[in-house]
Amino acid sequence: MAAALRGRCAGMGMTARRWHQDVRETTSMERTETRIARLRDFFAADRSNVDLGCELADAQFDAGRSADAQATLESLPAEAHAAPGVRFRLGRIALAQGRYVEAEAAYRALLDAGHESVAVLHDLAFSQLCQRQVDAASSTLQQAASRFGNDVSLSVLAARIALMQGKYDNALSALDEALARTPDDVTARGVHALALLDVGRLDDAAEAARACLEIHPAQHEALLVAGTLALWQQDTPSAQVLFERALQTHPNSGRALSGYGQLLMLRDELPRAREVLEHAVVAMPDHIGTWHALAWTQLLLGDIDAAEASYRSAYALDHNFGDSHGGLALVAVLRGDLDAAGQGIKRALRLDPQAMTARYAKTLLLEAQGDQSGSEALMHELLGAGGQATALPVAEFAARLKGRFHGKRL
Repeated sequence: MAAALRGRCAGMGMTARRWHQDVRETTSMERTETRIARLRDFFAADRSNVDLGCELADAQFDAGRSADAQATLESLPAEAHAAPGVRFRLGRIALAQGRYVEAEAAYRALLDAGHESVAVLHDLAFSQLCQRQVDAASSTLQQAASRFGNDVSLSVLAARIALMQGKYDNALSALDEALARTPDDVTARGVHALALLDVGRLDDAAEAARACLEIHPAQHEALLVAGTLALWQQDTPSAQVLFERALQTHPNSGRALSGYGQLLMLRDELPRAREVLEHAVVAMPDHIGTWHALAWTQLLLGDIDAAEASYRSAYALDHNFGDSHGGLALVAVLRGDLDAAGQGIKRALRLDPQAMTARYAKTLLLEAQGDQSGSEALMHELLGAGGQATALPVAEFAARLKGRFHGKRL
């Protein structure tokens, strides 16, 4: 994950493709809405028809409207709520909405009642994975594979597990296998786009996400990829649309929350950015880049204690990540502890000579030591580096922070 946060996306030609993609997505969404409206009319005339209610709920869920799907299922007659199909769909809605414990309980209840299927075991494993229970998810996946064979959905789930473990080659192999058997599986396509993003194949990721969204405009992983690439290009209008669409279906998605929070940072909407990023680190506590984004938001808001706590959370995940040392050094120099700042900067740059936060901390340290020309020269270098599209534009935030707190110690 951390590698993805250091990616580049210059020269991908995203802008040239966007208008045509928007037209295709609009057409697909219009067809979906027409189908939902037709099913809704039929269901309004026959509220006791469980099959029709489930079909409508499926269409709503696939369109990213999980709350509507839940309302449809809950409007069925009371006796229908015990039906396995209804219970399974309610579990899947809970899973999409980030209520992972509730989803897991729903799937275990179905299994205990004898309703074993590849879909139930798949979603049970997925709910475990979302709770960071990687071993449990792997065990459930093996159970499903031994019981039902090499189902495409299980190959995609194996790829998700591999991605969480950082085993990107394994993830891509599993996805290549899934797509060879079912080329039009939109989940496999979306997760494939995400894997390509995480290994730094940005052109391929952009094209894979575009092709997936053309088929299914609400596919979550494809939205994440497209939104992340738009964010890195600082195309905030497109990024906003994409992340908001992703969060509509999956409001507890750590990566969507992280991207949306960084988008708000770019817009200088700092209180809202902090709120979203605080949600993101709860949903995705092992993502160093999101802790760094939260720390920068807290710094820009003047909350030095909270920023230090966020950097320490990032440091606890990886003691050898240069920018975490750089963040702690930045905190030290802002507090006037120049000796600690100097030592922290040395550690950070030894681990990563390009650590942007450490280099910014050094500009403040040089200034505090009376080397104004050295500070200005290094800041000029940082602003030049900030001209490239990156996940987190540290140079831009550094310029904002220096403008707000110039001559102050927090």
